[in-house]
Amino acid sequence: MRRFFTEPQNINGDNIEIFEDAKHIEKVLRMSCGDRILVFDGTGVEYVAELTAIEKNRCHATVVERSVSLSEPKTEITLFQGLPKSGKMEIIVQKAVELGAIKIVPVIMDRCVVKINSKAVGKEKAARWNKVSVEAAKQCGRGKVPLVTEPVSFEDAVKQLTSLELSIMPYEELGHAGQLGLKALLEANKGASKIGIIVGPEGGFSEEEASFAASKGVNTVGLGKRILRTETVSGAILPVIMFDRDEF
Repeated sequence: MRRFFTEPQNINGDNIEIFEDAKHIEKVLRMSCGDRILVFDGTGVEYVAELTAIEKNRCHATVVERSVSLSEPKTEITLFQGLPKSGKMEIIVQKAVELGAIKIVPVIMDRCVVKINSKAVGKEKAARWNKVSVEAAKQCGRGKVPLVTEPVSFEDAVKQLTSLELSIMPYEELGHAGQLGLKALLEANKGASKIGIIVGPEGGFSEEEASFAASKGVNTVGLGKRILRTETVSGAILPVIMFDRDEF
């Protein structure tokens, strides 16, 4: 069954309106009234629905069955990602969504090559990254669409990070071992279901950033004997945490 996304406000009782995928439904898939589709609204609820009208920029459907998505992990992981250059952020968002992150927070750090010169630019980039999140959620069968926030400062990111039950900072400068190995850290925090991971940009964390985070109680860990690229780190650590929490 084909799967489509619509905003929660487009669902009124048993009536569903689909806007963004309307053209795809009509022109590419050539679907017809009476065809059944699967619709999700990003809140964890899914709908089996029957198409009742197909217009140029909007489709209408009637709910046949409602259910709670079973694809959402119980462990809520927020990724705080130092802004990388080029199109790497889109790849990071896509893979983080596929691997189960609940939120992605872009972070402006000392060694970021990309510069966000105004709030308008940050808002524009966030809008693009959220579209990537929607498409990734649609493709991989997520019931929720992870939010990608506007870029925040390192200090704000650490404040958010330390408000969670467990904070993790992969930091290669600590001899790849950190204060505690990742396996031991997860074992010591078995009850933690709200976890934050902060990843540096291409140049890594500055010494000042690392010291500041450590002073606030952020747990530093190593990820083995090799240094990983910024776009690889979340793809390495997210599945480890999910496996440890029996989410795979």
